[in-house]
Amino acid sequence: MEPYFSKIQPDILIYKDKLCSNNVAIDKTNRMFVNLLVNILGYFATEDAEKLDIQCEYNLLTMRKEFESLIYSDKVDEKAESILITFFLRIAKEMEVKYQTIENEYLKELYTIMTSKDFKYPDYIGSQKSFALDKMPENIKRMEYLK
Repeated sequence: MEPYFSKIQPDILIYKDKLCSNNVAIDKTNRMFVNLLVNILGYFATEDAEKLDIQCEYNLLTMRKEFESLIYSDKVDEKAESILITFFLRIAKEMEVKYQTIENEYLKELYTIMTSKDFKYPDYIGSQKSFALDKMPENIKRMEYLK
């Protein structure tokens, strides 16, 4: 796989600032998710790019277009947040499957929240959450096995 994060990290940082400045969080839960997303974007904008390319390989292959279309837009609405939540949940699960741990504290916190039974999500996030937690791990294991 060709390098990905080294090229997009400056753009992730720009989008992080847009999300931080222009979001429309109106309640505590939404504010909590926006803060998590901003911190996770900061992590992806500054962490070792080569390491991220390896850790996130499956999700870069399967959800890269959605992530890029968001990063290169001005969208900071609930749909944008749901795309980020989904992408980051999937990456957290990929890390857990591959390495039995989620190294970044904010990804770990998002994963913990998303796997708790205390929160209700829109259908779009719910179906992606089900895929990420139930079906994606087998796909990742198969991909790793076939390397």
